[in-house]
Amino acid sequence: MIQFNLLPHRAALRKFQQDQFNASLVLTVLWGGVTGLVFYACFLWAIAAQESNIAVLENEIRHYEAQIAEANNLHTQIDALRARQKALENLQTDRNLPVRLLSELPTKLPQGVSLIKLVQKDAELTLEGMAQSHESLSQFVENLGQGGPWFSKPELLVSEAQNFSPSGTFSAPASKFSVKVTFLRAQGESAGETPSHAASGASPGQAPSKAASLGIH
Repeated sequence: MIQFNLLPHRAALRKFQQDQFNASLVLTVLWGGVTGLVFYACFLWAIAAQESNIAVLENEIRHYEAQIAEANNLHTQIDALRARQKALENLQTDRNLPVRLLSELPTKLPQGVSLIKLVQKDAELTLEGMAQSHESLSQFVENLGQGGPWFSKPELLVSEAQNFSPSGTFSAPASKFSVKVTFLRAQGESAGETPSHAASGASPGQAPSKAASLGIH
């Protein structure tokens, strides 16, 4: 017996294919949404982990900054203490400088040179006196230039020819001079060290005789 299918099978086939396409589309969208959510969750987790690492690093940075500030404060205190110690050492040394000056200066005076005035301003000395000859005056300036660690940069300011009467009974040709020289602390001079005649190169018998020629005003 012959049977005929009078139903619209082509339309049913198209409907079946359309339903399959719609189902595939829905599954694709769902899979894409799930995948996107997974990636989004991974990104959020990575961001949270990175923010946690940044917070840890910021805490470490603040910790080290506090240590650096403390170290800088300690360095400042150490520098201040060293400056105070240096000032105290210089003050202690300066107490001996006038004695050292009066001990060293007579050793530089050659025969025929006498000082009548000494003016000190900081480390600069201005020496005024009389010299019986130009040779003795040159020798005096040369002695100051070879003054070791105590005298430096001697400079002859004035040299005027005059008649000099040492005893008041007769006059002799002489030169009135003015010399500028720098008086320094000796290298290695320890605070509180008492100057000695041996260190200055003068014997105990020589220093008083030459120092007596100083008329300091």
